[in-house]
Amino acid sequence: MKLIKRFIFNRPAEKRLAYFYGMVATDEQVWLLREENGDLLLFEDEDSHPFILPVWPTRSFAEIMAANLDESFEVFNMPLSIFLDDLLIDVENDGGAISIFPNENDTILQTRDEIKEMIRNL
Repeated sequence: MKLIKRFIFNRPAEKRLAYFYGMVATDEQVWLLREENGDLLLFEDEDSHPFILPVWPTRSFAEIMAANLDESFEVFNMPLSIFLDDLLIDVENDGGAISIFPNENDTILQTRDEIKEMIRNL
């Protein structure tokens, strides 16, 4: 992994959050992981949500996470409009939350409204 990627990936969650929104606003896409059968990678959350959907700002960061998982996952991108208007509605309806640019140490969870507000303010 390149030094700059490692540096960004290991930054605190608040710094990765800012990086995420900067990249997503520019590229108008998010990156996710899915299994061979098409099921999305979801994290369990015992606290306040039945599941957490992780998203990354670029392919390379999603690949870093995929390489650290026990199972095999495919990296894929989704246009921002579909993410906001389709997937996030499904996640919200099912009680889930979004994990913004997680690494092995920490993350920030956000709802659809919080994500839309952040993007609107860019």
